[in-house]
Amino acid sequence: MIISRYISKEIIINICWVSLVLFGLVLFSRFNIFLSQAEVGKISPDNIFIALLLFTPELINLIFPISVFLATGFVLTPIFKSHSTVLKSGSYGSLQLLLGQKWLIIGVFLISIFLSTFLAPFFTSKADDLIDKDNSVMSKIGTPSGLVPLQPDSFNAFGIRDGDKYRDLIFFVDTQSIDKFVFAETAYIKGENNNISLAFTNGFLYDNERNVISKFNEANIPVKSFSSPEYISTLSLFNNNDMESLKELYTRFSMPIFCLISIIFSLIFSSYSSFFGREKTYFFLAILNIFYLLLTISTSNTSVASSLSLTLGFFWMHFLFLGLSLMLMTKSVKRFFGYEGL
Repeated sequence: MIISRYISKEIIINICWVSLVLFGLVLFSRFNIFLSQAEVGKISPDNIFIALLLFTPELINLIFPISVFLATGFVLTPIFKSHSTVLKSGSYGSLQLLLGQKWLIIGVFLISIFLSTFLAPFFTSKADDLIDKDNSVMSKIGTPSGLVPLQPDSFNAFGIRDGDKYRDLIFFVDTQSIDKFVFAETAYIKGENNNISLAFTNGFLYDNERNVISKFNEANIPVKSFSSPEYISTLSLFNNNDMESLKELYTRFSMPIFCLISIIFSLIFSSYSSFFGREKTYFFLAILNIFYLLLTISTSNTSVASSLSLTLGFFWMHFLFLGLSLMLMTKSVKRFFGYEGL
């Protein structure tokens, strides 16, 4: 139908415009974060723009669901408000609206799946690798050029390089504080990649919490690498059987499911603008979708107890809003509101 093609075209155009505006805002915010990190030595200033490019898919994955329901409501609320009589005479109700926008719904769902399960995790891992490289053992010890600003959650060291060894090296054991560190006259790096350790000679360990100073002739401190499920590909997550991988897998699929149900809910709820009015309908549409989005995002903090509780914790809000969407299509709910429209 002509009306279906017109609605699809307008929603797609508005999704692009809203995404562009939101992308500019979040990109500027991320840029300020990188500048703050560069000031304290957590990221090289030369890598800021590269990191921004690598984080772009993750930012788009964040703003895309918001753009979808904002654009849908922005297009449909005035249409149903001004042309409800014409649409009703043509028997263009909620079901016909959903069927007419089936390709738009499928397209939004597939785009969100591609962003959330492939594009965003791949490039975000590359960006994190870039930041970790600027904040790693090799970057802080491999080319020490002076005192490194002491920051929590980062590797901190100070030393003088002398060939393959280091002189007067200070290594802060606890990344959360400066109350525990190792000083050694000489030190060198053993191993490579994920099996790195620091070998110290003629030094001491200072522990301010225990008020202890321990001298040693030789000491070896392993530097453990941290591998997060966030860096693992989606296909690899399917092959893993641990709960953390299952949680990350659910996290990646939660946003596409939100996009699918959110656009269905927005299409149906927008038809109530002929009864509630354009402004009220758009306001409640935005509030409900934002509430739904916050519930979806908060599931990343779901405790990992069992696969059943994890599944229920991740998907209960999707079933809730899907049921709400279907209820809004029924005549009994419309009569409850005193609305006998589309």
